[in-house]
Amino acid sequence: MSKVASYLRGHLSGEVTTRPEVLSAMASDGGALSIKPELVIFPRTTNDIRKVARFSWQLAEKGHALSITPRGGGSDATGGAIGKGIIISPAAHMRRIYEFDAKQRLVRMQPGASIDAITQALALQGQHIPALFASDQRGTIGGAIATGISGPLGGKYGSIEKSIDQLEVVLANGDILQTGRISKRELSKIKGQPGMVGDIYRGIDGIIEEYGDVLDTLRSDDSTGYNSVADVKHSDGSFDLTPLFVGSQGTLGIVSEMILKTEQRGDHYAIGAFVYEKSEEARDAFDELCRLDPAFIDYFDAALFDTAAASGKTYEFYAKASESLHPAAVILMGFDDQNDRHRAKHLKKLRKIAEKSGTYLAVADQDDADEMLAARDVSYYTDAPDKADHSSPSIFGGFQVPGGRFEEFYGALQALADKLKTPLPLSGYVYTGVYTVHPTFELKKVSDKQKVFKLLDELSQLVIKHGGSMISEGGEGRLKAKFVYPHLDPRLVKMYDEIKMIFDPRGVFNQGVKQQVDVRKLAEMLK
Repeated sequence: MSKVASYLRGHLSGEVTTRPEVLSAMASDGGALSIKPELVIFPRTTNDIRKVARFSWQLAEKGHALSITPRGGGSDATGGAIGKGIIISPAAHMRRIYEFDAKQRLVRMQPGASIDAITQALALQGQHIPALFASDQRGTIGGAIATGISGPLGGKYGSIEKSIDQLEVVLANGDILQTGRISKRELSKIKGQPGMVGDIYRGIDGIIEEYGDVLDTLRSDDSTGYNSVADVKHSDGSFDLTPLFVGSQGTLGIVSEMILKTEQRGDHYAIGAFVYEKSEEARDAFDELCRLDPAFIDYFDAALFDTAAASGKTYEFYAKASESLHPAAVILMGFDDQNDRHRAKHLKKLRKIAEKSGTYLAVADQDDADEMLAARDVSYYTDAPDKADHSSPSIFGGFQVPGGRFEEFYGALQALADKLKTPLPLSGYVYTGVYTVHPTFELKKVSDKQKVFKLLDELSQLVIKHGGSMISEGGEGRLKAKFVYPHLDPRLVKMYDEIKMIFDPRGVFNQGVKQQVDVRKLAEMLK
């Protein structure tokens, strides 16, 4: 590998390293797996990425596989940002926010730009990208697109896909693809061109025609595989490949630049916090609260707040509620209206609901809402407990359960917790029905490693049984695919394989991601 590193150093403006400590740092992501790469590249330009892709492509032509894994902030929990071969990390140098067009509300930037930098830069313009709200500020915009995040505001504003205007993508052979909506006539012209870009447009148009019956069965809240291919072709014959790259986890190409659309940003939130003595009362309130059109509405099992309190972290509204009742569930909801009077009206409606149902309610507006907003991160004290040998791998989230089946699902989840003898506190976004469970394991124990896979398997079955999708946000990576794909129609999986082959015929990008992996290999990858 030293020869490969020396060769690439002579051709790239960015750095190439094989230092053991760097490789070790890049071996893990935000999940439970670990794979050490052979070298790490910090590109400075799109041309650097193109050269690396072309080099790996040429090696693959000669039968030597050297996979390329793009990595953002490393917060992905599914093993999508780790892999053997080459790690490409744009966050070191390709993090510029080039310009903001105030008239069109468009911002152009590089994939390594951090969520924090983007949020702060747009805030100065009174703008934001809704899908980034409450995201890990250390993450990157490239990673946000690769994992297809929606976040707590997804119910009102949609996923990150809704904010994308154009993408610049480096393909497997080093060519550049510019995405964006093209007309039926433009599509016909591109399909007639030689080269990889023409091959991709021809191939995907063929997929859409051949698998039309499969596409008709796909749900908008299911992000498994490459289901977004259903959004590529429009009724007027126009075409846009952008959706395919959202949630693709770097398996189809490497985004090297993007233009995103922004929304006007509210300066303040009005927050309501309901504390329920019975969790079924909280779930019964979902529909009524959603009709108020909040910016977000989040559900938490009270066990998450109790764990935080046991570690010394208290929230004033929860502590006050606990003086008069024994909490079982909490609902936090926020309104982002620009008008002060509108926010006040929303809070007045919340008070009426609380009075009618006899539920404890705390409200706050503007600066006073900060503590309640902070309570949205209460699961931190369960996910990252003080005991070094205990952890809650962030791999049991991003699944969707339909509102009409949630009560039944919740009961089955509690039965599963009893069966596994592992508490499974739940949190999630009520608007979109996307949830997370927060178990705690000692991964040094073989029994707990086995329990991780057991839980993933049984949770997948529960979600599917209740009409949901295991992959609604965040992607399946290399970890969840093993437990999700066996439940899919074989023809659907075949379509995924063909889409991957169209974009990456030599297996250059992110080998093992969005593909089934033997459970024994997964066990070897566990940290």
